[in-house]
Order: sequence, then C-alpha cells, then structure tokens
Amino acid sequence: MKAVRVHRWGFSELMRVDDVADPSPGPGEILIKAAAAGVNPVDVLIRLGERADQKDSDLPYIPGHNTAGEVAVLGEGVEGFCVGQRVFGLAFESYAGLVRLKAGYAAELPETYSYDEGAGITSPFFTAWNALVFKAAAGPGESVLVHGGAGGVGMAAIQLAKRLGCRVFTTVSSGKKAAFCRSLGADETINYREEDFPERCLELTGGKGVDVIVDGSAADNFDRDLDAIAVRGRIVVLGVGIGKTPRTEFRVPALMGKDASVHGMMFANLFERVPELIRLFAPLLREGKFKINVDHVFSMEEANEAHEAVVGGQVLGKVIMKI
Repeated sequence: MKAVRVHRWGFSELMRVDDVADPSPGPGEILIKAAAAGVNPVDVLIRLGERADQKDSDLPYIPGHNTAGEVAVLGEGVEGFCVGQRVFGLAFESYAGLVRLKAGYAAELPETYSYDEGAGITSPFFTAWNALVFKAAAGPGESVLVHGGAGGVGMAAIQLAKRLGCRVFTTVSSGKKAAFCRSLGADETINYREEDFPERCLELTGGKGVDVIVDGSAADNFDRDLDAIAVRGRIVVLGVGIGKTPRTEFRVPALMGKDASVHGMMFANLFERVPELIRLFAPLLREGKFKINVDHVFSMEEANEAHEAVVGGQVLGKVIMKI
C-alpha cells in the first residue's frame, strides 16, 4: 500500500509517500480501506520530535491518528461491524491506504457526513468531549470560554458546549474567524488582538467570570485565564500551542482566590475511555447537526503542505488528507 512516512525528526527532511507492506488486523481489530485522514496539530508536534518518549528506533513511521473509510477486513472476535460499512475512528498510522484500528475505537459514520468530514471528527470532538464532559462537567446555564474557536478543537468545543446548554464565548484573531465561530453557535466572540479577553468575559457575565475555560494555548493565556474564570470555575488545559514554550508563569494567589480547578489533559490518556465516549457521543452525531468544516484538502503527495497549513494557523476547522 501507499503511505506517508516521516524519516527524520523535524522539518529539515520532508515527509514522502512510500510503498509499505499491507497491515493485517489482529484480534479485536478492523482493517479499513481509508478514504481520508485528519491532519491535526499533534501530528506536527510528534514529527518535530519534541515528545520525551520518542526514540530514533521509531523512524521511519507513518503519522496520523484520525481516519475514515470502509471496513475491509474484520479481525478475530469483532462484532458490531460488517465489511463495506462506513466508519470513522481513532487509529494509528492513518496517513495510509489501509488502516487498522481497535474495533472499540471505531464507530459507524452516518450518511449525513462525507468521508472527508468523518476524518475530521475524532480528535476535535473526542478532545472537546473529554474537556467539557469528562473533565469540566459543563452543564446547562453555565458559561464556557473556548480559546481559538476557529480551529478544529475549537469548532467542536463550541458546538458541543451549545449542545450541553451552555452560553459560549470564544477568542479569535480576525473578523473572518469571528463570523465562522458565530456560524457554529458561539454567543460572543472576542478578538484577542483588539480586546482584553478577561475584561470582556467579566463584562459578559456581570462580573462573575466564566464557569469553564478550554485552553489550547496555555503558554499565552493561562495567567490571564485566572482573571476570566469564576469562583470555583474549571480550566482545562489542552496544550501550550504549536511552537510555544512548554513553560508559563502564573500568580498562585490568583488561582487560590478563585478556588478554581485546573485539569491537565493529554489525548493519549483518553484511550481507555474511547469506547465509552463513542457510546455517549454516537447518538448525538447521528442527529446530523454537528458541523465539521473541512477548510483544506490535500493529497498524500501534499502531506508537507498539509502540515504547513496546520502550523500557519489560518485554518477554519479542519485540514484533511485525501487518501
């Protein structure tokens, strides 16, 4: 099969399309003929070699964690799926023509959504669910601030928070992104280049502050999140931001004064709960009301350009790789 592979950490050497052996599903796994793969910031971070658990022996490797396609082969013991079924899910090595994944990490893709849209569901919506439901337990009538609402996770978090009955604010960097976020259901947008987001959050909540903050750029935002959060609010940290320092400073008394809870989150720690998440999320997805905006579509041969688009930060929603 054809697959995109990384041969050296960093951007100094380009990814390339190689011929590799076809994978076979093990017990409890399915093999799908992939139609599309989601391209996510974590794919770029792993390629940069910034993770402590990476070793030279891991090279070359096939990137990607999100896939959508048609079931080709069922592994031993798999139930609930059939050959030819449209599915999406959490996979490893998804920049490839054939992708194997645990059956518990896959779900049927409703006819409402294309394969390109299906490839854009997993990381954004599973991350948003983890943040808003599993971590913050956001509920009806609460206010939620989503940093970077125009990105993939932001797109998902805005819609999921609205589905949970929350009032949603989001930070953006342009009028175009603000309009996009409003089209997803955001109640208020805050241009962080022109406005002070903590001050604006306090204005919008009558001085109380927001109940929940979903922050994927904590290197820039975390200290100021403490001014925007309400007493006994919850801050969920998804990341520091691509290319940002892994460290940040914050005022400890400000955190204490708000009696706030801070939840760190890494997608890898969600794996064991993915089957539960799918069971809860799938009925909402079948309603067909979530919007998965596919902003850029690249071919496998354009994998490097796809990563550049993610780093550029001008994407509205998702970058997808056509397989």
